[in-house]
Amino acid sequence: MKSAVLCYHLKGTEKGKKIGMIFGFLGFKVRHVEEEEYGLPIGVLAGIRAKEDLQDTDTGCEYKGEGFKEEMMVISAATEEMLDKALFLMKKEKVRVDLKAVVTPINQEWDSISLYEEIRKEHLYMKQKEAERKQED
Repeated sequence: MKSAVLCYHLKGTEKGKKIGMIFGFLGFKVRHVEEEEYGLPIGVLAGIRAKEDLQDTDTGCEYKGEGFKEEMMVISAATEEMLDKALFLMKKEKVRVDLKAVVTPINQEWDSISLYEEIRKEHLYMKQKEAERKQED
């Protein structure tokens, strides 16, 4: 499996350039996902599945919805070591993207909007729990 990182709303930004350098240096394919591709499964965008293999029932059509505006990253790493190195370098270079996920056998079937909604819910939950912990201290 080839490693890839899917970037949303990072194209042309300083943060996007840093991410491109970090992941490119490690051999990842860096892909900036365009809004019209949001209907494709994450596995297709990450190069895990071929677009030609999509069934008629898959969400393979051009996306025409409202989308989202937040930065998001989805990482598909060939090995856990590659993932660890990428995350380490992001931290070292102080590159922060709040909404990020790793491709899994389950979420590779989802489209970008479904994954975004799930990651955002999890992120908000974690922020709330962190705020509650700080209030207790």
